[in-house]
Amino acid sequence: MQDKLAELIQTDLPLNVSAPLIDSEVYWKRCAADLFQTCVPSDHGHSWKQLFFEKTVEEALENFDGSEQAHTALNRLLSTSSELVFKLKIRQFASHADLAFLFDALPNLYSLSITFGSRNVGMKYERSIFGMKLADAECLSQQLPRTETLTQLILNENVLDDEKVRRLVVGLRDKLTITDLDLSHNKISDRGTRALCKCLGKDSVIAHLSLCDNHMHSEGGKFLGRAVQTNTSLLKLNLRLNRLGEKGGCYMFEGLKSNGSLKQLNISGNGLADDSGQGEAVRVLAAMLRVNSTINKMDVSSNSLGTEAGVVMRDALEENKSLTSLDLRVNRVAPDVASAIRELLRRNELPRLASRAAGISDKRAARKNSTIQER
Repeated sequence: MQDKLAELIQTDLPLNVSAPLIDSEVYWKRCAADLFQTCVPSDHGHSWKQLFFEKTVEEALENFDGSEQAHTALNRLLSTSSELVFKLKIRQFASHADLAFLFDALPNLYSLSITFGSRNVGMKYERSIFGMKLADAECLSQQLPRTETLTQLILNENVLDDEKVRRLVVGLRDKLTITDLDLSHNKISDRGTRALCKCLGKDSVIAHLSLCDNHMHSEGGKFLGRAVQTNTSLLKLNLRLNRLGEKGGCYMFEGLKSNGSLKQLNISGNGLADDSGQGEAVRVLAAMLRVNSTINKMDVSSNSLGTEAGVVMRDALEENKSLTSLDLRVNRVAPDVASAIRELLRRNELPRLASRAAGISDKRAARKNSTIQER
């Protein structure tokens, strides 16, 4: 009956009226369908009401121009949406306003993805309008310790350089709730990487770190290699499309010999091999695979690894029992060696599949016994 009534209610009611009074998913699905082309409730807690308010707030922030009139309207919307917004993906933030008002208004916000600057500018292109400024980094750094719920921070495509990262790190070091940090597609080089490593100390809770497509060279690899030696929180590390080179790869793999937490590593597109397709980084990688017992997924694609490098890795995997996925695409590994590596990975996967199947059987048996007892 409630859903039938919801189908009759107009979808243009003022939000400050409909938000507290209407919980029907049928109604909010109609509202969302009227305003947005793409609606995926699973990305918004499987709730149409949450989807509607998160996308409405995102759109308002993306069009926010910083004027007093726009600020008043935005604050009114945030007040209405306060308890209904949990995650935001802001694709452009041209006003560069201090984000304090956002964190103050949304006490349940746990995931924030924001790209400063403008999109689709056409003939009005100016390089200066893209990315985060030093003042933006400073303001965000000051606000991070104030939030109690934020666990995921995504700052993709923000033209972040070393100095801006150093400003952000001040806030990140005092923010011990962020477990997922994504700084992909920026301009972070070795000095910025060194600063970030201060967030990977003994008190770190960062489990997922992505530095994909930055400007990290061998020195950055040295700082990261040292950090992962003692880090116990990282589970997933993405260094794809950097410039570590052979020397930087050596530092990273040397550090991972004593790491006991990392599960997944993506180090593709980093030029790990020398001109012959081998090199010291390959040998240190093989040595790491012999002693590391936690990494189960690795991507070393597009690193110009040669035939001999594939043989060295195959031999190392003979002694490895944890790795179950290894991406070797766009290298020069011989087909027969690649096939042998796949067989070794399958060997490592079989015990896990058997354990998983046994666990499922145990749960089914437990449910069956519980049903019999209830009868």
